[in-house]
Amino acid sequence: MSSSTITKSALGEALNRLCEQKPFEKISISDITRECGLNRQSFYYHFQDKYELLAYVYYNELFKNITRGVTFDNWVERLEGFLQVMLKDKKFYSNTLKFNEKVFEQYLFKSMHQLFLRFFYHAVANTRKRSDKAKIFADFYSHGFCGIIIDWATGGMKETPHTVILQMKELAFENVSIGRGFIENL
Repeated sequence: MSSSTITKSALGEALNRLCEQKPFEKISISDITRECGLNRQSFYYHFQDKYELLAYVYYNELFKNITRGVTFDNWVERLEGFLQVMLKDKKFYSNTLKFNEKVFEQYLFKSMHQLFLRFFYHAVANTRKRSDKAKIFADFYSHGFCGIIIDWATGGMKETPHTVILQMKELAFENVSIGRGFIENL
């Protein structure tokens, strides 16, 4: 691991620990550098501000590998694992999302969109025809799933990740049934 990666990780871990103690908006750069034993100059060498550090933590802890290895057959388990990582650091995610969910939402939407495009193309693969509607379907489902996940996190993560994912899975499969009903009754 490079020294730059080690320094960034140390700053991210310091931010995570501080978010356990006080609201994100009250955490200063001095707090972060003091917590990990680095100076402000080291911080500013790697990040412009604490928001850029927060984006780095989100990306490296959650989003870097979310779509890697996900298939139509394992998406439920992978997404549940994603929520379990969030639950493990519940205070950090609840704290930072309550203050500013935009960065998190952008990463989550991009990841969900990639997954749903893949799923819609998989669903129509047997027809050998890629739908020009795949993007709008991916947009729709991505916004919905992002909303559910963010509401769960900002609401205190009261339900288990398993319960949340089962609800999302049920919703996805129920939509298939509803769609068939519309087609049959046209």
